[in-house]
Amino acid sequence: MKQIIITILAILVLSACQTNETSHQNSIRIPGEFEPHEAIWLGYRTLEGYGNYDKDSITLAIIKAIHPHVKLNLIVEHDSLAPNAKDSLFTKGIDTTNISLIYQSPTDVWYRDPGPVFATRNGELKVIDFKYTGYDNVPPDSIKDWAKTHEAIDRQIAQRLKIETLDSKVALEGGAFETDGQGTVIQVENVTLKRNPHLTKQDIEADYKKCCGISNVIWLPSGIAEDPLNFERITGNYLGYGTGGHTDEFVRFANATTILLAWVDEAEKDLNPVNQLNYEILSENYDILSRSTNVKGEPYTIIKVPHSNPQIEVERVTNQWSKKAKEYFNLEEGDTVNMVHASSYLNYLLTNKVIILPQYGDEMGKKSKKDAAVRVIFEELYPNKKIIGINPISLNRQGGGMHCRYQTQPKIHK
Repeated sequence: MKQIIITILAILVLSACQTNETSHQNSIRIPGEFEPHEAIWLGYRTLEGYGNYDKDSITLAIIKAIHPHVKLNLIVEHDSLAPNAKDSLFTKGIDTTNISLIYQSPTDVWYRDPGPVFATRNGELKVIDFKYTGYDNVPPDSIKDWAKTHEAIDRQIAQRLKIETLDSKVALEGGAFETDGQGTVIQVENVTLKRNPHLTKQDIEADYKKCCGISNVIWLPSGIAEDPLNFERITGNYLGYGTGGHTDEFVRFANATTILLAWVDEAEKDLNPVNQLNYEILSENYDILSRSTNVKGEPYTIIKVPHSNPQIEVERVTNQWSKKAKEYFNLEEGDTVNMVHASSYLNYLLTNKVIILPQYGDEMGKKSKKDAAVRVIFEELYPNKKIIGINPISLNRQGGGMHCRYQTQPKIHK
């Protein structure tokens, strides 16, 4: 009898293990960005007004740095641009063997936001089809026509790859979705809740669990001060242009157990009004993150990464400013304002064997102490990756950064 009981228990344990294994294989998972990549999808100067290939030095530097280590899919908006793009790379001494030029219309320079968020299930690649509002805080029936066409970008990639899309009812940009790859996501209330005025937190969390395999949402109130929604007054005479608080400007998962958080030290908080705001914002976010846990109930290690010095440029109001903008900000021609660009060390690019890290330099254009301190943090975190520094200020002036330019396709382990 004893032997029979032991045998039955063994069968039950084996059955439970097999069930758990099958359940794990069938579960949806969005891998963390720090995991190995199969490909990088990069918008390559696809919009008129963003300059030509030869002047796009940052993107060319990115391509040169990462193309030996990962397949690169460069997206152009017009099929006639592909030959010129190929020639441009060749003349810059870039081997195009591991590079594909893909025509997609419409597409987006800031490819991360409307681009595909990849997931896995049953050892197969999937695309999460988040809704896209073009950064407007509106319900689905009020999305502008141009945003509707961009909303289809992720589905077009899924069709190209012949993979399934998993529908979400949540409107979200890729730069506002930060996951540890294990079922936890960080969300900014000032972005996700405002993009979805028709949904509650509970609605959003239920949707994430169903379509994304996300069972744990860490809600942070707001992003950095330099990242207001569209063109807004930050404080006083300081104006800025941004997304409303994307995560990739101030908080990233370095790995499944470690969170990087932008930080303003006590000694820096009174240097200017922007620092003062960020000190308060990031302190509150740190308090929330320090009390947060992963899906297993385990706390994260939080590393404070020095926040970049505010990139402020004095601008004179001219007749090129619209009447609407001058009235909105109560300005007249000849007035001056402080334009603040959404700069950040955490808007970095990470892929196989390489990290491209923002490095802003000092007023003389030389490497700063803050640049060096941030680089040391990344060298300790990623000892086996090559770290390349690039000054992304020209992208910051346009409202984004290097991380905003691409989307990662995870490597599938079957």
